[in-house]
Amino acid sequence: MPLFVTARQVRVYARRQGRRLATSEVGTLELVRVERWLEDPERRHVPPGAVLDAWHFFEDLARGLDAAHRLPAQGAVHNSAYEWLFGDECPEWTPDERRAVLALLRAGVALWNSCPVTLRPRSGDAPV
Repeated sequence: MPLFVTARQVRVYARRQGRRLATSEVGTLELVRVERWLEDPERRHVPPGAVLDAWHFFEDLARGLDAAHRLPAQGAVHNSAYEWLFGDECPEWTPDERRAVLALLRAGVALWNSCPVTLRPRSGDAPV
C-alpha cells in the first residue's frame, strides 16, 4: 500500500501512473492520535474527528482488501455510537457503545498494521 507524506507526492505518483486524482482536496489521517487514545481510553479525551476518519478508513481498507471479516460486525450499538461521534458528543456514549467503538478501532489498527506499506513509492513500485 503506498503511503505519502505530502499531497505533492500523491499528485506526482498519480500523474506518473497516468491517473488523475478524483479531487484536489487533501486530508490527513491522524492514526497516531487514535492509537494514543486506544492506549488509555478511560483517561484520554476521545479525538472525535480523528476517530471518525479512522472508522471510515478502516471500513474502506477492509472492503478494499476483501477483509471485512477482520472488523467486528456492526449493528445498532455501532450506529448509535457513530451518531454521537458524528455530533461530537462522545462523552454521551454508553459503556456498550464505547466497547463497540474500541473493538472496531483496535481491529482496524491491527488490519492496518498487517498491510505492507511503501513510504513515498516511486512510480513503478505499485499501482494507484
